[in-house]
Amino acid sequence: MNPPAASPPSPRRQLWRTAVLMLALAALVLTGGNIWLRQARIARMRTGLPPMPAATPNATLHDLLAKAWTEAEATGRLSALAELGRLCHANGYHREAETCWRQLIREQPDEARWHYYLADLLRMAGDQAAVEAELELTVAADPAAATAWLQLAEMKFKSGRHDAAEADYRRRLSLLPDDPYAALGLARIAQFRGNSDEARRQLEQVLQHHPKFSAAQNLYAELQAAAGREDLADLHRWLGREAGRFHEADDPWMEEVNAHCHEAKRLCHLGVIDYQTGRGDLGRARFEEAITLSPGDPLAYQMLGELLLMQGAAEPAREILARGIALAQVVAPNPGHYLKLCEACQKLDRGAEARQALHDGLARHPSSAELHHSLGRLLGAEGHKAEALDAYRRALELNPSFAEADFSLAQGLLEQGKKAEAVQALQHALSMQPTYPKALLLLGRFELDAGRPEAAGAYLLPLLKANPGEPGVRQIVARWHQQAGLAVEKTDATSAERHYRAGLSLQPDDPELNASLGVQLLITDRIAEAVPYLEAYHRLQPANTQAALFLGQAYARTGRVAEARQVLTAGLQAAELAGQAGTARNFREILSVLQQ
Repeated sequence: MNPPAASPPSPRRQLWRTAVLMLALAALVLTGGNIWLRQARIARMRTGLPPMPAATPNATLHDLLAKAWTEAEATGRLSALAELGRLCHANGYHREAETCWRQLIREQPDEARWHYYLADLLRMAGDQAAVEAELELTVAADPAAATAWLQLAEMKFKSGRHDAAEADYRRRLSLLPDDPYAALGLARIAQFRGNSDEARRQLEQVLQHHPKFSAAQNLYAELQAAAGREDLADLHRWLGREAGRFHEADDPWMEEVNAHCHEAKRLCHLGVIDYQTGRGDLGRARFEEAITLSPGDPLAYQMLGELLLMQGAAEPAREILARGIALAQVVAPNPGHYLKLCEACQKLDRGAEARQALHDGLARHPSSAELHHSLGRLLGAEGHKAEALDAYRRALELNPSFAEADFSLAQGLLEQGKKAEAVQALQHALSMQPTYPKALLLLGRFELDAGRPEAAGAYLLPLLKANPGEPGVRQIVARWHQQAGLAVEKTDATSAERHYRAGLSLQPDDPELNASLGVQLLITDRIAEAVPYLEAYHRLQPANTQAALFLGQAYARTGRVAEARQVLTAGLQAAELAGQAGTARNFREILSVLQQ
């Protein structure tokens, strides 16, 4: 019996089979295409890879570069090429890094980072036009690239394209509304356009939130000086100096590159930047890695030791500094290394080790003025006064402009009663460094103590101009104004008043200055003007019977009788308790007049 004939497939089933076959065929084509594309990319990468660097500073970096290079060649993965690019870029192989970034741009033209990294390399090569072109491609690929907008704005400002620079600064501010760098740029543009009021407004907003931004302080000082406000200009110059060195804006993309640094000196440089900008662990990890990579180079030991000292860790600092000296091979530790080791030992009360550190340093660096000076200070603290003076003089022979050594010499001479020689040393310090504050301050004090306020002013006014925000300086200059005013009070009342007001601008709560100005105004019949100063005098010294007497008189002469009686009655009681018969009599006389 013949089997039944197979029925033909239905049209729907036929269509389904055809679709499956077509999908399978498409998958094969795509797979083959992907394989072909991948093989083509690997071929391009192999022909376009930079050569493996022939020499590296340490084995760690060599191994990392070799691994990245091998993976990029074998796999063709763009991530491997990017890893190789970052390693080359971070460790000074700029030509090789440029090759990587250009190849990545060809493969991924819309990835902003590759354009940005290439721009950084071109900047180091000095090709400004190419830098700007790559930064423009960066922000086109990623409009949120805030650092690229800032760099574009800076380039356009420096080349005089202020409208374009302003637009780019504002783009950055739209991304980072509290950014001081862009706001500073807008202030500079306003200044260039002659709109000083707008520039000051911009800077005041910046300084309200970023008082430690030295560039803004300096520009604000410049604007105040141009407006004739020298006192404010001096103050903001000083604030700019106190704020420390200017540093570039944070750059997260370049930090990704810097994280691949494995070269000791570059790591030390990056660590110092971390410390100056207050980032992370202040550079400690970078210094420690530099020590691991280059254990015979003392630089990283010195950097780490200084950081530990600043953090109050004297014993770890001493250990790391001593190890750096002991392991130093090709490069000798510099004088600062021995000075920091001495400082660490002194903090630990290890005088003998501190002295040995300086002697070891001088054995290597006999012409170091700083080491001789430090030895002098150590000898002086130990009571070896004559040897200390010899060390200071030797430091000055080696470096005549070493003002700190002059000051130490002056202090040593004063301890021996040789004031005239000490003054000569201080004058020499000022001839080398005219605004050296310690010499100005000490010479000013000498003149004040000698009752020569006019001569004191020759030292104290320059001191104030250079350090207008320093509390100790403001205090002694206010004292000088008080003495100078008293010296001319009887012969030149106008000058005396000017001195008192200047002193109060420095020390508003100084009781003697408030008393002097208040009494000066009182005796010249400017009673209403005198009252606030006499009130301040009484508030600052409530137990002072003279303060009560003057204020009571001022109240009485301005018609404030009830307040006058209250102050004078309390003053009378205080004078009687203190046995001040004459002052008590004055109180009674005034009170008797008020009762009539």
